[in-house]
Amino acid sequence: MLFSAAAIGQVVPQAPSTTQKAVPAEIAAARQALAARKFQRAEEMFAGFARSHPGNIDAEEGIGDAELGMHQYLAAEIQYRKVVEQEPEFWIAHENLVIVEAKLGRWGEFDRERALLRDARERGAPGISARESDVIDSFHVRGEHWIVREYFEPVGRSLTRYNFEYFGPDGRVREYVSLESAEAARRALIRSPNVVIGADPTRAPAIKDFALNFYTLKSHGTIKLYPKGEPRYEQVRADLIHWLRTHPAPAGD
Repeated sequence: MLFSAAAIGQVVPQAPSTTQKAVPAEIAAARQALAARKFQRAEEMFAGFARSHPGNIDAEEGIGDAELGMHQYLAAEIQYRKVVEQEPEFWIAHENLVIVEAKLGRWGEFDRERALLRDARERGAPGISARESDVIDSFHVRGEHWIVREYFEPVGRSLTRYNFEYFGPDGRVREYVSLESAEAARRALIRSPNVVIGADPTRAPAIKDFALNFYTLKSHGTIKLYPKGEPRYEQVRADLIHWLRTHPAPAGD
Protein backbone atom coordinates (compact mmCIF):
# COMPACT_ATOMS: atom_id res chain seq x y z
CA MET A 1 0.00 0.00 0.00
CA LEU A 2 0.94 3.62 -0.56
CA PHE A 3 -0.33 6.53 1.44
CA SER A 4 -1.59 9.96 0.46
CA ALA A 5 -3.78 12.83 1.62
CA ALA A 6 -1.20 13.26 4.37
CA ALA A 7 -1.41 17.03 4.05
CA ILE A 8 -5.14 16.89 4.59
CA GLY A 9 -4.86 15.57 8.09
CA GLN A 10 -5.67 11.95 7.35
CA VAL A 11 -3.51 9.18 5.94
CA VAL A 12 -5.48 7.22 3.37
CA PRO A 13 -4.42 3.85 1.92
CA GLN A 14 -3.80 4.06 -1.80
CA ALA A 15 -3.91 1.58 -4.68
CA PRO A 16 -0.65 -0.27 -5.24
CA SER A 17 1.49 0.16 -8.32
CA THR A 18 0.20 -1.61 -11.42
CA THR A 19 3.21 -3.92 -11.18
CA GLN A 20 2.69 -6.39 -8.30
CA LYS A 21 5.94 -7.26 -6.56
CA ALA A 22 7.41 -7.99 -3.18
CA VAL A 23 7.87 -4.86 -1.06
CA PRO A 24 11.47 -4.35 0.14
CA ALA A 25 11.80 -4.15 3.91
CA GLU A 26 13.20 -0.60 3.65
CA ILE A 27 10.13 0.60 1.72
CA ALA A 28 7.78 -1.11 4.16
CA ALA A 29 9.51 0.60 7.09
CA ALA A 30 9.37 3.99 5.35
CA ARG A 31 5.65 3.52 4.75
CA GLN A 32 5.14 2.75 8.42
CA ALA A 33 6.87 6.04 9.28
CA LEU A 34 4.61 7.80 6.79
CA ALA A 35 1.50 6.22 8.29
CA ALA A 36 2.68 7.36 11.73
CA ARG A 37 2.94 10.91 10.34
CA LYS A 38 6.70 10.97 10.86
CA PHE A 39 7.09 12.73 7.55
CA GLN A 40 10.68 13.95 7.86
CA ARG A 41 11.86 10.49 8.87
CA ALA A 42 9.83 8.88 6.07
CA GLU A 43 11.35 11.23 3.50
CA GLU A 44 14.85 10.38 4.67
CA MET A 45 14.12 6.65 4.47
CA PHE A 46 12.56 6.82 1.02
CA ALA A 47 15.37 9.06 -0.25
CA GLY A 48 18.00 6.70 1.12
CA PHE A 49 16.43 3.78 -0.71
CA ALA A 50 16.15 5.83 -3.90
CA ARG A 51 19.86 6.65 -3.78
CA SER A 52 20.81 2.98 -3.55
CA HIS A 53 18.11 1.88 -6.00
CA PRO A 54 17.95 4.58 -8.72
CA GLY A 55 14.62 4.76 -10.51
CA ASN A 56 12.65 2.83 -7.89
CA ILE A 57 9.12 4.12 -8.45
CA ASP A 58 7.83 3.35 -4.96
CA ALA A 59 10.69 5.26 -3.33
CA GLU A 60 10.16 8.25 -5.62
CA GLU A 61 6.42 8.25 -4.89
CA GLY A 62 7.11 7.94 -1.16
CA ILE A 63 9.34 11.00 -1.20
CA GLY A 64 6.49 12.98 -2.75
CA ASP A 65 4.03 11.67 -0.15
CA ALA A 66 6.33 12.73 2.69
CA GLU A 67 6.79 16.18 1.14
CA LEU A 68 3.03 16.49 0.79
CA GLY A 69 2.70 15.59 4.47
CA MET A 70 5.14 18.37 5.37
CA HIS A 71 3.18 20.84 3.20
CA GLN A 72 6.14 21.22 0.83
CA TYR A 73 3.84 21.52 -2.15
CA LEU A 74 6.33 22.72 -4.77
CA ALA A 75 8.76 19.95 -3.89
CA ALA A 76 5.93 17.39 -3.90
CA GLU A 77 4.79 18.57 -7.32
CA ILE A 78 8.26 18.12 -8.77
CA GLN A 79 8.52 14.67 -7.23
CA TYR A 80 5.13 13.49 -8.50
CA ARG A 81 5.98 14.81 -11.98
CA LYS A 82 9.09 12.61 -11.92
CA VAL A 83 6.92 9.63 -10.99
CA VAL A 84 4.36 10.08 -13.78
CA GLU A 85 7.10 10.78 -16.32
CA GLN A 86 8.57 7.42 -15.42
CA GLU A 87 5.21 5.62 -15.14
CA PRO A 88 2.41 7.64 -16.83
CA GLU A 89 -0.37 5.41 -15.46
CA PHE A 90 0.70 5.60 -11.82
CA TRP A 91 -2.73 6.95 -10.94
CA ILE A 92 -2.17 7.73 -7.29
CA ALA A 93 0.57 10.18 -8.25
CA HIS A 94 -1.90 11.93 -10.55
CA GLU A 95 -4.49 11.98 -7.75
CA ASN A 96 -1.94 13.54 -5.39
CA LEU A 97 -1.05 16.10 -8.06
CA VAL A 98 -4.69 17.20 -7.98
CA ILE A 99 -4.32 17.91 -4.26
CA VAL A 100 -0.98 19.68 -4.75
CA GLU A 101 -2.25 21.92 -7.57
CA ALA A 102 -5.27 22.90 -5.47
CA LYS A 103 -2.92 23.86 -2.63
CA LEU A 104 -0.83 25.92 -5.04
CA GLY A 105 -3.91 27.51 -6.62
CA ARG A 106 -2.88 26.35 -10.08
CA TRP A 107 -6.36 25.67 -11.36
CA GLY A 108 -5.31 25.05 -14.95
CA GLU A 109 -3.03 22.18 -13.86
CA PHE A 110 -5.67 21.08 -11.35
CA ASP A 111 -8.21 20.73 -14.17
CA ARG A 112 -5.73 18.99 -16.48
CA GLU A 113 -4.93 16.34 -13.90
CA ARG A 114 -8.62 15.77 -13.19
CA ALA A 115 -9.32 15.49 -16.93
CA LEU A 116 -6.56 12.90 -17.25
CA LEU A 117 -8.08 10.86 -14.41
CA ARG A 118 -11.56 11.21 -15.89
CA ASP A 119 -10.32 9.95 -19.26
CA ALA A 120 -8.66 6.98 -17.56
CA ARG A 121 -11.90 6.06 -15.80
CA GLU A 122 -14.02 6.49 -18.92
CA ARG A 123 -11.80 4.17 -20.96
CA GLY A 124 -11.57 1.60 -18.19
CA ALA A 125 -7.83 1.92 -17.64
CA PRO A 126 -6.36 -0.71 -15.30
CA GLY A 127 -5.71 0.31 -11.72
CA ILE A 128 -8.44 2.96 -11.46
CA SER A 129 -12.18 2.65 -10.88
CA ALA A 130 -15.10 4.76 -12.07
CA ARG A 131 -16.94 3.95 -8.84
CA GLU A 132 -14.46 5.50 -6.43
CA SER A 133 -14.16 9.03 -5.11
CA ASP A 134 -11.07 11.22 -4.77
CA VAL A 135 -9.99 13.62 -2.06
CA ILE A 136 -9.04 16.64 -4.16
CA ASP A 137 -8.59 19.56 -1.77
CA SER A 138 -8.70 20.82 1.81
CA PHE A 139 -8.84 24.21 3.51
CA HIS A 140 -9.37 25.90 6.88
CA VAL A 141 -12.02 28.53 7.58
CA ARG A 142 -12.44 30.04 11.07
CA GLY A 143 -10.45 27.20 12.56
CA GLU A 144 -12.53 24.51 10.87
CA HIS A 145 -10.79 21.90 8.72
CA TRP A 146 -12.70 21.02 5.56
CA ILE A 147 -11.90 18.12 3.24
CA VAL A 148 -13.22 17.98 -0.33
CA ARG A 149 -14.21 14.75 -2.05
CA GLU A 150 -15.08 14.50 -5.75
CA TYR A 151 -17.30 11.79 -7.22
CA PHE A 152 -16.48 10.83 -10.80
CA GLU A 153 -20.12 9.78 -11.27
CA PRO A 154 -22.71 11.72 -9.22
CA VAL A 155 -23.89 9.44 -6.42
CA GLY A 156 -26.74 9.01 -3.98
CA ARG A 157 -30.30 10.21 -4.17
CA SER A 158 -29.11 13.80 -4.50
CA LEU A 159 -26.62 13.02 -7.30
CA THR A 160 -23.65 14.54 -5.49
CA ARG A 161 -20.60 15.80 -7.44
CA TYR A 162 -18.58 17.22 -4.52
CA ASN A 163 -18.78 16.78 -0.76
CA PHE A 164 -17.14 19.37 1.49
CA GLU A 165 -16.81 17.74 4.92
CA TYR A 166 -16.02 19.42 8.24
CA PHE A 167 -14.56 17.13 10.89
CA GLY A 168 -14.86 18.01 14.56
CA PRO A 169 -12.19 17.41 17.23
CA ASP A 170 -13.64 13.93 17.80
CA GLY A 171 -12.90 12.98 14.19
CA ARG A 172 -16.55 12.79 13.19
CA VAL A 173 -18.19 14.73 10.37
CA ARG A 174 -20.02 17.63 12.02
CA GLU A 175 -21.29 19.29 8.87
CA TYR A 176 -21.07 18.76 5.15
CA VAL A 177 -21.86 20.79 2.07
CA SER A 178 -22.71 19.15 -1.24
CA LEU A 179 -22.71 20.34 -4.81
CA GLU A 180 -25.55 18.25 -6.16
CA SER A 181 -28.49 18.13 -8.50
CA ALA A 182 -30.93 20.78 -7.29
CA GLU A 183 -33.91 18.77 -8.52
CA ALA A 184 -32.69 15.45 -7.10
CA ALA A 185 -31.91 17.05 -3.73
CA ARG A 186 -35.43 18.49 -3.52
CA ARG A 187 -36.93 15.08 -4.27
CA ALA A 188 -34.67 13.39 -1.72
CA LEU A 189 -35.72 15.80 1.04
CA ILE A 190 -39.39 15.21 0.30
CA ARG A 191 -38.87 11.45 0.59
CA SER A 192 -36.65 11.69 3.69
CA PRO A 193 -35.20 14.69 5.55
CA ASN A 194 -32.04 12.68 6.33
CA VAL A 195 -29.98 12.79 3.15
CA VAL A 196 -27.35 10.08 3.00
CA ILE A 197 -24.62 10.13 0.37
CA GLY A 198 -24.01 6.60 -0.89
CA ALA A 199 -23.42 4.42 -3.91
CA ASP A 200 -25.96 4.46 -6.68
CA PRO A 201 -26.23 1.25 -8.72
CA THR A 202 -27.26 3.03 -11.89
CA ARG A 203 -25.38 5.57 -13.96
CA ALA A 204 -26.41 9.08 -13.04
CA PRO A 205 -28.61 10.97 -15.50
CA ALA A 206 -27.55 14.30 -16.94
CA ILE A 207 -27.90 17.10 -14.41
CA LYS A 208 -29.32 20.39 -15.69
CA ASP A 209 -29.11 22.53 -12.59
CA PHE A 210 -26.93 22.34 -9.48
CA ALA A 211 -27.27 23.52 -5.90
CA LEU A 212 -24.71 24.02 -3.15
CA ASN A 213 -26.53 22.70 -0.06
CA PHE A 214 -25.43 22.44 3.57
CA TYR A 215 -26.43 19.71 6.02
CA THR A 216 -25.89 19.46 9.79
CA LEU A 217 -27.41 17.22 12.43
CA LYS A 218 -30.24 19.71 12.97
CA SER A 219 -30.63 21.77 9.82
CA HIS A 220 -30.12 22.01 6.09
CA GLY A 221 -30.43 24.69 3.44
CA THR A 222 -29.20 26.07 0.13
CA ILE A 223 -26.14 28.28 -0.14
CA LYS A 224 -26.30 28.96 -3.88
CA LEU A 225 -28.06 27.73 -7.01
CA TYR A 226 -26.34 27.16 -10.36
CA PRO A 227 -29.20 26.96 -12.89
CA LYS A 228 -26.97 26.97 -16.00
CA GLY A 229 -25.23 23.67 -15.32
CA GLU A 230 -22.18 22.50 -13.43
CA PRO A 231 -19.91 25.36 -12.30
CA ARG A 232 -16.13 25.15 -12.22
CA TYR A 233 -14.76 23.72 -9.00
CA GLU A 234 -12.82 26.84 -8.06
CA GLN A 235 -16.03 28.90 -8.30
CA VAL A 236 -17.86 26.51 -5.96
CA ARG A 237 -14.92 26.55 -3.56
CA ALA A 238 -14.84 30.36 -3.50
CA ASP A 239 -18.62 30.55 -3.01
CA LEU A 240 -18.49 28.16 -0.06
CA ILE A 241 -15.53 29.85 1.62
CA HIS A 242 -17.23 33.24 1.28
CA TRP A 243 -20.43 31.82 2.80
CA LEU A 244 -18.56 30.18 5.68
CA ARG A 245 -16.78 33.44 6.47
CA THR A 246 -19.92 35.57 6.42
CA HIS A 247 -22.44 33.28 8.13
CA PRO A 248 -22.58 32.04 11.72
CA ALA A 249 -22.03 28.34 12.32
CA PRO A 250 -25.31 26.48 11.68
CA ALA A 251 -27.27 25.24 14.64
CA GLY A 252 -26.19 21.79 15.72
CA ASP A 253 -22.52 22.29 14.76
